[in-house]
Amino acid sequence: MKNFIPKPWILLPKLFAIDLHCEIKGIEIELKKIKNEYLNILKNENFKNHSGGAFLGGGWGAIGLRTYGGDPYVDYVDNKSKLASTRLLDQCKYIKELLDRIPGEKDRVRFMEVKPSTKVFWHYDNNETIDDLDYNKNARLHLPVITSEDVKLFLCHQDTKWSEGKLYYGDFSFPHSIINNSKINRIHLIIDTKINKELLNLFPQQFIKGINLRKKIKKICQRSCNLYRKLKLIDG
Repeated sequence: MKNFIPKPWILLPKLFAIDLHCEIKGIEIELKKIKNEYLNILKNENFKNHSGGAFLGGGWGAIGLRTYGGDPYVDYVDNKSKLASTRLLDQCKYIKELLDRIPGEKDRVRFMEVKPSTKVFWHYDNNETIDDLDYNKNARLHLPVITSEDVKLFLCHQDTKWSEGKLYYGDFSFPHSIINNSKINRIHLIIDTKINKELLNLFPQQFIKGINLRKKIKKICQRSCNLYRKLKLIDG
């Protein structure tokens, strides 16, 4: 029944045809090397359940390459600890080089897993946006490593349909949800990087032009998501 209730954070961006994600071009990526380094880590490590409140269960996990405190299994923002590379990043020579080529000071960098039949509830991450042009905030970049057409990452009204080996930005300050209807573990390399002019220059100009419109409707989308959760009209 909940699936049939109209959701303002889907209807409003769709009405104005707002783009909430884009591909970041201009950075060469060798997917095979990233997959090899990921698989090498998995020989001795396991994913830890994600600490976010949008999901309760064991199907959404992370392994950190940069974390607060430098522990690969600390998956939350801890302002009392310093950001540091974990011991696992030392095993990822190519990924380290790739991170150096992506503009901006790096915040958390993680492999994140969504297992088959896992659903991540509608939620939003308020600080992960370029739209405020605030250089203290992060742009959250996704690099799909292993995925499928049957994995759905929705940013409000948009089914992102991201491809392996490409780099994407999503405005995760808008409500988003994940459903893995496939039979594989979806793996993304997720890079939080501080916003700067060099990074913004990699964004499509059409996406940059949409900043003002996105800002006008963002609070409505966020507050309606909060209200629906409070009224138990959505899970989470």
